Amino acid sequence: MTLDQAQIRRHFSAHADEYDRYAQVQKKVAAQLVALATVCPVSGATLDIGSGTGAVGSAFREKCPESPLTVSDLAHEMTLVSRSRIPGSSAVDADAHNLPFLSEAFGLVLSASVYQWVEDLNSAFQESYRILQPGGRFVFALFTAGTLSELETVFRRALQQNGSTRPFHFQSFPEEKSVREALRHSGFCNIECLVRSEAVYHDSFRDLLVGLKRIGAQNATKDRSTGLFPRKVLVEMERLYRHCYNSEQGLCATYSVLYGIGQKEGKGES
Repeated sequence: MTLDQAQIRRHFSAHADEYDRYAQVQKKVAAQLVALATVCPVSGATLDIGSGTGAVGSAFREKCPESPLTVSDLAHEMTLVSRSRIPGSSAVDADAHNLPFLSEAFGLVLSASVYQWVEDLNSAFQESYRILQPGGRFVFALFTAGTLSELETVFRRALQQNGSTRPFHFQSFPEEKSVREALRHSGFCNIECLVRSEAVYHDSFRDLLVGLKRIGAQNATKDRSTGLFPRKVLVEMERLYRHCYNSEQGLCATYSVLYGIGQKEGKGES
């Protein structure tokens, strides 16, 4: 999978002002991530990679008000929102592949709902490892394989049933195995990974698509098709979704969330 980082930056920048209205799963993930990260005492400064609108940073500040906090995001508008919502935090635009920080600058690195947008997990995790102090921890959450499986299924079936000649491109998500391998390859020890499922319900198929667009979660693969799909494909997608995934709560969209922990060898290692 080859991702268009410029497109990802544009998606998230364009919807920074309305992201919180639609990011239901992302808010849950942020709260659970901080709870996981603060089970152990926090030593040294903390970095939030891909801070978005500040959900992780705000929750962390409540639990660890004395810990120096830096927020960072690939999208400049998101960085600005985070900084405004977390008084006293430092802020910088940053790409997870190439973090603009000195080696061993942080005792804790946090990241929620970011690394599914990263093309090379090995290089990105190596950057997190580099900036951690010996014994420091990397605690993150990402969407893994199985996320939005309902939408992928109806999309594929609608294309087939309408005889569309357009190639099938759907955002793919990393497998747990590849995440573990990337952590090991980057040098982390005491690795832990936990996968949990989160469901979000929508009143209509349109609400589902609009919600994904408003949180910037659009297909960002470089070989994605451009332009609108034929209306008959969209109509069939909606019919299939209602037929297969409707419930009393609404249309179900499933997110598979992987919570990961890695530690840098050295002082404080347990």
